[in-house]
Amino acid sequence: MKTRLYITGMSLVGIMAFSCCGQKPVAVEDTKTALMDFDTKGYTSGTIVQSKAEGDCEWTIKLQDGRHLDPMTIDKDFMQNGATVWFKYTPQRRMSRCDKASPVGITEMKMNK
Repeated sequence: MKTRLYITGMSLVGIMAFSCCGQKPVAVEDTKTALMDFDTKGYTSGTIVQSKAEGDCEWTIKLQDGRHLDPMTIDKDFMQNGATVWFKYTPQRRMSRCDKASPVGITEMKMNK
């Protein structure tokens, strides 16, 4: 009986010791976000891309995962190839104007300075 109790107790101590070691450190605020003058919560980061290829959308927003979004309207202030922007959008249920991008409506957009 004492042997079982000892083994059970040591097993619990081992489990507790290993579970503490696997914890990840608390995330440190991203440097880009720290430099922004607004709260980026709810915004998506992307890069403005201009294309002159036939059958392509002239202006798209490239996301970090490589996908492209086709903004139905975009302010001329943001039409700068390679500019990094923070934006909020809603997917649009309509046919795509180009092959590589999904249509979206931009509700808010801010330039990453």
